[in-house]
Amino acid sequence: MELADALSRAGLEARGALLAQATAAAFATVPSAVRAAARSARRLGRTEEAAARSRTLVALRFDDAQTRAALAQILADRGDVAGAQALLEEALRLDPSDVYQRLRLADLLAANGRGEEADRAYAAALALAPDEPDAWERRGRARLSQGRVKDAQADLQRALELRPQSPELKLLVRSLEPAREPFERPYLLDARELAAAAPAAEPDEDALVLGELKVTRVLPSGLSSTYTQSVVKVLTPRGADQARRQTVSWAPDRQEVRVERARILKPDGTVIEAHDESERSASEPWYRLYYDTTARTLSFPALAPGDVLEVAWRLEDVAGENLLSDYFGDLTFVDDTTRKARFEYVLLVPAARAIHASAPAGIAHAQRTLPGDVVEHRWSARDLPRVVPEPGMPGWSEVSRHVHVSTYASWDQVARFYWGLVKDAVRPTAEVRAEAERIAAEVLRARRADGTRVARAQAAASTLPPPGGWDLETQRALTRAVYDFVVSQTRYVGLEFGIHGYKPYRVDQVLQRRFGDCKDKASLLRAMLESIGIDARLVLLRMRRLGRLPEAPASLAVFNHAIVYVPALDLWLDGTAAYSGSGDLPGEDRGATVLVVNPDGKPRFTTVPEALPEQNRGETRFDVALAADGSASVRGAWRVSGADAPTYRRAYLVEEQRRAQLEQSFNRSFPGVRVASVTASDLTRLEDDVTMQFTLEVPRFARPDGAGLRFSPFGATRGWGESWAALSSRRHDLDLGSPSETVFTYRHTLPAGWRIAELPDGDAARSPYASFEVRYRRDGAALVAEARVRLEKGRVPARDYPAFRELTGRIDRAFARKVRIEPAGEATR
Repeated sequence: MELADALSRAGLEARGALLAQATAAAFATVPSAVRAAARSARRLGRTEEAAARSRTLVALRFDDAQTRAALAQILADRGDVAGAQALLEEALRLDPSDVYQRLRLADLLAANGRGEEADRAYAAALALAPDEPDAWERRGRARLSQGRVKDAQADLQRALELRPQSPELKLLVRSLEPAREPFERPYLLDARELAAAAPAAEPDEDALVLGELKVTRVLPSGLSSTYTQSVVKVLTPRGADQARRQTVSWAPDRQEVRVERARILKPDGTVIEAHDESERSASEPWYRLYYDTTARTLSFPALAPGDVLEVAWRLEDVAGENLLSDYFGDLTFVDDTTRKARFEYVLLVPAARAIHASAPAGIAHAQRTLPGDVVEHRWSARDLPRVVPEPGMPGWSEVSRHVHVSTYASWDQVARFYWGLVKDAVRPTAEVRAEAERIAAEVLRARRADGTRVARAQAAASTLPPPGGWDLETQRALTRAVYDFVVSQTRYVGLEFGIHGYKPYRVDQVLQRRFGDCKDKASLLRAMLESIGIDARLVLLRMRRLGRLPEAPASLAVFNHAIVYVPALDLWLDGTAAYSGSGDLPGEDRGATVLVVNPDGKPRFTTVPEALPEQNRGETRFDVALAADGSASVRGAWRVSGADAPTYRRAYLVEEQRRAQLEQSFNRSFPGVRVASVTASDLTRLEDDVTMQFTLEVPRFARPDGAGLRFSPFGATRGWGESWAALSSRRHDLDLGSPSETVFTYRHTLPAGWRIAELPDGDAARSPYASFEVRYRRDGAALVAEARVRLEKGRVPARDYPAFRELTGRIDRAFARKVRIEPAGEATR
């Protein structure tokens, strides 16, 4: 039988059929032999033989639904409608829940003019599977063939809602409704009218958005269609360069994009429709991030100052189902770096779907019910000033007003859905438990060897927690070890395809592959901690650079990262933070908006606490041996902990490159410096502070000043004003990242026979945002310069910026003060 099938697939149909017939003759009561002969007969078009053998096969295997369906099709093709109907009805008596057999029966009846019977058969199929798009489409097509256009339209529209990715079905529905108005038509902007009424340009303005429109229609499934229209007037060559390229992104597997308008309106009234298009993957391989998203760039080479550019495109979800159940969420920014004369965002939702939305100040919101049980939400604004970007300003969601909409009423709903989505993927498997227990065994063994108390069971060999759980010290040690494993033994690679843009891969896959993105690493970390009895929670996070968001509405649209929270230790862990210890939480996570997902209780919408200054500490110690010619030999040491430690580990990890890296680092402070030697602690030990020792040869540490030398004890250090407060004034708050503390101790040994001629005064000051202390003192024949600078808070409100800037200037002046030294006998000459 297999040989007969192989011959047929190879194109030797006749030989295959002969072999199948011979086999069936020899084994007339063997169903597989008879089935092969029937299949060969159908391939050769010998329908009589195929029907006979199919009847034999049904007699041998009365429950063979596939053969009965094939026989019914043969009979229907021969015009034996009654025989085909009898077979299908017999199949339904055997399996009343077979939807597709009911649809075959309904199709047969409809095709032979028996409309009422067909309707009953279709209704029976839909009663079994009301969300099956095939059932709605087949009944719609049958009714269309009977001339029942209105009934057919309703059926086909329902089928399209259930299967929006079908282009054939979409075209059929559109052909039945040639006069149907596109959902965006009542709101469309007239580019010529906007251009005629354009407001006067403001100074230093490169472009003006005359109108921006976004209309989104949401289906009951949460899938949506969005029409976007933009009308921009170009004012300068720089504005033309900025507007010349417009980019639209979409996921081809789940969405369709159509550019419906792309034209330039010239000042003389002519219209240029020509433009160039190119497409590229939106993946970022340099970050090891890969998406199923494509970016289409529209280019307008003819765009020039004075022109008006109009671009409009339609983006439609065409997937068979919503990746996130029936959820819909969207975050639309209102303000931009270009002034807007007009802004409108229209959201059309089924009346049965409640929408929860933010209420940005100055943005009008209107709501009304439209025909067809559709609710229109409309946000609009006029004359929106441009946002002037500033270095160090907060994230965009704190600077630009935005409309945030969601079908979720609370964070409880968000967390419940997300946990339902990921719970199977994050469940520890045997492989994950084994790896976690191996790590735990090593930690417990090391602690016993050190004589450290292990929770209530000093000599226990088990990696399971004792009754009552691990003590906090043991939990901390185990958590650090598991975290270090995830950070150092799994690479960051993001495969953001389909649902895996939201859902992690299974933790055993992540462990086996040794790579994953943020949610993969967070899931593995959580699963491994759970495996050894430590409670940890998944955390959805919105990175600090994107800006914080208020608590309402609740939505999945706002998050772009995932980390882990350990409640017992009040510890936040980022599995993607390469070169970081468990206490070195990246600055992008500090102060970020998060949702802590608690599987057994209420979630927590909160903000990750800022670090204390002493948690991000840097210490610099220099022993400087000055020579009479102004050169110096320096023995230095660094100790770095907290958020800056990963930067040092990464920069100085390769021993052969340390000297060159260090010379580059010191070149500004000490021009012409040469690094004589450098050593570092084990930089692979992520839980240890980074320590480094080095010796430098500085050719020009001090400059001649008469018979003596003059120098800055701290060298040409970075300007605090330049780093923290470069602008003379600010419109926006200043975000400086995590609080920190930096300590300097510089001891200067003078040339033999020299003395300190001029010693500057120190200085100190404190504010709510920063503090400093600088001291200069004699220590025998040596000079000691000591300083401490603390950034107390990571954010400075714009109203307090002038005082803060004055403080940074004071710090710079205190560090820049110079010391004069001279030979001891110089004063008496």
